[in-house]
Amino acid sequence: MMIGATLLALLTGCGGDSSKTPTPTPSSTAVQVNIGDAPADWLLAFSMNVSSMSLQTAGGGNVAITNSATPVEMIHRLGTMEPVALVNAVQGTYTGATMVIASCNFSYINPNTGEQVQKKISGPFNVSIPFSSSTNLSNTPLAFNFDLDLEHSLTTDESGAFQFTPQFHTSVGALNSTGNGVNARYGGMYQLMGVVNGISASSFNVKAHQAAHTFTFQISNETQFQGRITEMSQLGNGMGVMVTATLRADGSFLAKQVRATMGPTGAMGGGIVTSVVPPTGQPATEFTIVMQNGAGASVLTDYLSMPITVTIQDSTTFEIDTDRVSLNGLPFTPVFDRSNINIGQSVIPFSESGIVASSTCDASSTSCGTIEASTVRLREQGFRGTATVDITPGNATTFTLTLMPDCAFTKLTGATEIQVIQQATSLVEQQTAISAGTTLRVHGLLFNNGGQWILIASTISSS
Repeated sequence: MMIGATLLALLTGCGGDSSKTPTPTPSSTAVQVNIGDAPADWLLAFSMNVSSMSLQTAGGGNVAITNSATPVEMIHRLGTMEPVALVNAVQGTYTGATMVIASCNFSYINPNTGEQVQKKISGPFNVSIPFSSSTNLSNTPLAFNFDLDLEHSLTTDESGAFQFTPQFHTSVGALNSTGNGVNARYGGMYQLMGVVNGISASSFNVKAHQAAHTFTFQISNETQFQGRITEMSQLGNGMGVMVTATLRADGSFLAKQVRATMGPTGAMGGGIVTSVVPPTGQPATEFTIVMQNGAGASVLTDYLSMPITVTIQDSTTFEIDTDRVSLNGLPFTPVFDRSNINIGQSVIPFSESGIVASSTCDASSTSCGTIEASTVRLREQGFRGTATVDITPGNATTFTLTLMPDCAFTKLTGATEIQVIQQATSLVEQQTAISAGTTLRVHGLLFNNGGQWILIASTISSS
């Protein structure tokens, strides 16, 4: 009797009526959502406050990417992609996305006065982003790429007032069974900046300031730990990190490199140097950056696109990001130190004590806060321009890049061209030669060598 009653209960609890067919649960696959920028050279920084974003299916459904405020700065994404989310999306056909942008903040150099100007445009801006063709999501993880055409999205009217009409280009990248490296367009990420907020024996979580969700990273015996740690056991909650990772076929991120940069009470920034005190050639005591990125408890969304003061002490160390750039065999000695930090360079200051906020942070502010740098790291930056020679993959050569006419770098420094050193290891994204006169997009490390600007290229592509 007890066995019969138990069996009856199990059948009833499990929907034992054989006349009813259970509704199958739809299969899902990982989708990495990336945002990047088709560049607007005249801007120093441009940040959007995205309040919601969803992917749209052919059947009229949607997959929510975020329903909470997510800040996204575009100029440091010049010609690149960065992930804002990794979601499990139901398999099927996708036709596009929708986005609501609450407001925008941006910074530029006034061409008449040479002064840095901060502006804000209030929304909301409701954006529909159709894919150029429908995309089928099956078992292979995909990267959905949304490229803001900032050059044509931010315009001025006859009165000089700014207008923002967001225009996005889209593309889809699929990884193969072993992954496609760290190129975000095909799944992965390069030097994602964030704070550790969860650790297990074989994985850790990172919350990035400019992402909708927390990312989880698996580790393997190939994971490299750098900076202030040499192994996983030294990683701690609240620690600032920069993570390079690849998206695997199972929909998980595998950390390739983890660089720990500061402790739980610290902060890191990132942006273009706009002033140095005293001028380059003397040991600097402070400099100002236009904030394009950051991480740490004291880093506020309001700082993006705004000026931040960085103070330098005798103990401050200087380093160069050589992860993707070879400094071997150069015709000059690249120097980056307290006496050789230049207006126009892209840097990341790290601090153990966080950012001290100024009393005000608005369009009239000369500084929204101060960060006492324990380390200043020279990082890659991007430029657009033209060359009078063909660019061939695998070459080791030097060419002159003539910058775009309205380039913010020109307004800051007066330079209209940069000498580019293409190493044999520099990645030319096209498989064939790029013809002379084509508009190029070049990324790499920028140095001022006795008054001559030299960029050692990590990547070169046609813009």
